[in-house]
Amino acid sequence: MKRYTVTLFLGLFFLQASAQYYSIPVRHDTAFQWAAECDKIINLTPKASEHSLKKWYLGKLRNSSVAAYKRNAESNSVSSYTLSMPELKTQDWLKGFSIELSPHKHPQEWYFFDTTMPADDYNRYKARVRNLNVAAAPCCGCDDADAFRSKQILNYKNGKFNIHNLFISPLCARQTEKPPADWYPLCNVAYNGNTERKFPGLSNDVVLLNTNEIDYDFNREKPSLFDSVLTVYKTDIGSLIYQDILKGKLKAVDTETGKMIPVKKILTIGMPADTVAVYDINDPSKIVEYRVLQQERSSSDFNRIRIKQDLYFDFKNERLYSVILSVTVMQVFKSYDGTIRGQSPFCRLE
Repeated sequence: MKRYTVTLFLGLFFLQASAQYYSIPVRHDTAFQWAAECDKIINLTPKASEHSLKKWYLGKLRNSSVAAYKRNAESNSVSSYTLSMPELKTQDWLKGFSIELSPHKHPQEWYFFDTTMPADDYNRYKARVRNLNVAAAPCCGCDDADAFRSKQILNYKNGKFNIHNLFISPLCARQTEKPPADWYPLCNVAYNGNTERKFPGLSNDVVLLNTNEIDYDFNREKPSLFDSVLTVYKTDIGSLIYQDILKGKLKAVDTETGKMIPVKKILTIGMPADTVAVYDINDPSKIVEYRVLQQERSSSDFNRIRIKQDLYFDFKNERLYSVILSVTVMQVFKSYDGTIRGQSPFCRLE
């Protein structure tokens, strides 16, 4: 195996990276009924400040090095290299700013605000950061947000979802014209190439960072840029969920009442109904009866899901684990022209 030493120029300073390349296959378990790959912006703000993953990685980049990973999309393999950024520092435009999350969970937005201004002054908010941009090199600075990109593999089989975090990337905020700022991945770390590796449980090294609710969109008509189906023939997850409800492998529970939705009503509950007149075939002016036409949703409408997950980090082995707490099917509301106006929980899967 060959060893290389490379010097990469990034922005205003040099990144000195001692690189050792080798191929790591990205594995997908073909035994699963359905699999997808997702890019997510996740909040890893810890419950205890001493467990800040962002500060931990930035400290390693400044003072020593990290094992970073580069994925080759064509060969579906990963190369590792050693990366250090001794001159990493906060960008000038972020000085005097702090960050907080939007009170609205979906979409999850971050706001940089001026710490010198009163808390009730709306003008204290100086930048909104929401979008993920992977098209350019990362900025040459950092911020105090525990925002990360997570490359996730979702699997589904027999009514059960499983989440595998392939790697994570610390995100840096960079100013843009519109919106005011975007997230840029700094580097890929915490690689976990074994999709069968199970959550090891809590220990001195494995810490619960926080709990997130993360949305996934597998609409086949308008595919998401960040959620893509891996399974052959692009299997429809909504149809699989519906079939497992019919088979009794899953129960659909009303998110407001906590009561189970009868299987026979799963496609019609909450849908509008129209009353139409039925005319005599021999006398078009004579109304024979009135009928109620009940609209039905399609099983493919169950392709938007919200997964609540506990996020644990293994500081010794550098791996992120997701433990699923609940799965909710989301209902989309559209305008007459088909534009999506919003979404709300439809049912919880148990």
